[in-house]
Amino acid sequence: MPRITQPIASDWPHDVELAVATFGNRARTEIIRYLLENGPNARGEIVANVGASEASVAKHLILLEEAGAVSADVEPGRRHGRAPRYSVNPERVKALLDAQLRYLTEPTR
Repeated sequence: MPRITQPIASDWPHDVELAVATFGNRARTEIIRYLLENGPNARGEIVANVGASEASVAKHLILLEEAGAVSADVEPGRRHGRAPRYSVNPERVKALLDAQLRYLTEPTR
């Protein structure tokens, strides 16, 4: 099977890059879906319910937060000793998906 590499089109819009990185991963998709259905939750609850390891969920939450798809009730620099609760930002999820859909369905000229 051939190895997947970076596409030739290196000028993807930023939101398209984020959408592909965010929604092209099953764990991140399941984390978003779990939070959407269950409301804000701490990382331990997410781990217990999405079938991924603590380290994996931690990594995915960082990426989801950087993309704006999820947010936490404690700022990143203030989390030492605290367990933030994560929630989905549905408007940002829709904006990222819309950006990807436009890129895939609308010709650029």
